Amino acid sequence: MNERLIITNSHVIPMDAEDSRAEALAFEKGRIVAVGSHSDVQPFVDQGWPVADLEGRTVLPGFIDTHEHMMLTGSLATAVHLDDVKTLAQLLEKIAAAAGRTPRGAWIRGSYLNEQNVAEKRMPTRDDLDRVCPGHPVFLLHATCHLCALNSRALEILDPPRSLQGMDRASGRPTGVIRDPGILTFVHPAMSRLMPDETKIGVLQQAARMALSQGITTLHALDGGDLGPGDTQIIWNNRRELPVRVVCYNQSMDLEEVQTLNLPRIGGCICADGALEAHTAALFEPYADQPDNYGELTYTQEVMDAFIREAHRAGLQIAVHCESERSIEQVLWAMEKALRDFPRADHRHRIEHLELPTANQIERMARAGIMAGMQPAFIPAFIGQQDMKLYEALLGKSRLERVHPYRTLLNHGIPVCGGSDSPVTPYGPLAGIQAAVNHPNPAQRVTLYEALQMFTATAAWSAFEEKDKGTLERGKRADIVVLRADPFRVPPDRISAIKIESVFVGGERRVPEMT
Repeated sequence: MNERLIITNSHVIPMDAEDSRAEALAFEKGRIVAVGSHSDVQPFVDQGWPVADLEGRTVLPGFIDTHEHMMLTGSLATAVHLDDVKTLAQLLEKIAAAAGRTPRGAWIRGSYLNEQNVAEKRMPTRDDLDRVCPGHPVFLLHATCHLCALNSRALEILDPPRSLQGMDRASGRPTGVIRDPGILTFVHPAMSRLMPDETKIGVLQQAARMALSQGITTLHALDGGDLGPGDTQIIWNNRRELPVRVVCYNQSMDLEEVQTLNLPRIGGCICADGALEAHTAALFEPYADQPDNYGELTYTQEVMDAFIREAHRAGLQIAVHCESERSIEQVLWAMEKALRDFPRADHRHRIEHLELPTANQIERMARAGIMAGMQPAFIPAFIGQQDMKLYEALLGKSRLERVHPYRTLLNHGIPVCGGSDSPVTPYGPLAGIQAAVNHPNPAQRVTLYEALQMFTATAAWSAFEEKDKGTLERGKRADIVVLRADPFRVPPDRISAIKIESVFVGGERRVPEMT
């Protein structure tokens, strides 16, 4: 580790309140001691501190991903990737090939499947999978993580209850496809319990390396709870062994568990609803392509009210997954009541995703001081970066104006922090920044500086860490990302192509390890 280092001949974008620029900085023992001109760091040069000439490279605060799932990310990285299949036949060929190199009886896991990219526009069934893989249990996870396909052997091992909500059936027989809420309440926790703790520690290291390669120095790990029992404890116990910093959210309504871990926050993907792409996000009006389907709320209003009230009274910061308007209403109403009965000025409660809020809900969030944790990379991945055709099919034209309303949120003074929801979309803050700047609805585009703030200054603020990170200022941690190009000097549609040169975490240079 460099106890001391001076960075010179660089284009430093501190992301401070003044939107200043600098050409050099210096740090010692993991903290920044100077940011400014070459003359500002000359005293340290005179003292013989080592100097790194960056030859005009751009320096930013280390990126912060405020919504991702470490365990799922690391485990799915080693699964069979299905994001490139165009037909069910291609998918089944990949699974058959994996079966040929996997010991009989061992699990075959597939990841990043999106049936909307498959010609047949459907998930594979147990019968499809049984034909090519009868000797292994098979678990294929949809790109949203809100939908999966299992073969007969996997169903035998997991043994889901016959009454499980979200389990598709044909002629009374499970098809092998399970969606919300059953995938959340049963499948994910069951799959988590099958993985040994030592394997999970290796999975965390894998996820951390993947994040580091994208310039991320802090991850908000939304893990554990009902979706991955015991996982938050494993992350917390091993956080100092990881090459990135970690902020832990425990995805549980169990206050006692969170307080035992001594965490100041609770939630994350406590899923008040499902996902738009899986037709399980809760809407006021039905899906355009499924006129009888309004989506599903996972909890009753009474359950959500009680959870948020008690968590708020306990002084915890709360985050809840709400993709669409009906779940947003449920959670927002619960937060408003808790804040009315137990006022707290600086709670920083978060609504996660917030993909389809109403104008009224945005106004109420602003009044209540509730922030948004959002994932701009969902736009190119699921919505359509150019014309929003995918969501037009789901929602119809009238609701498209409200999809991912970044400009409206910021205009109302609502802080927006950025994340990937990895593995739903890969780690990649630059991709998220590019997506927010190039929103297919011009009325909802943000400036590049505002998009950068989502993954730096606002991201740090969202976890009460603004005194330590998020900007490059004297006294803050030397968490730094070096880019090959200046994002302000490349075409807006080329931001995600900028190469990550190096990353410093606490002043220690960590060369990105691509995976």
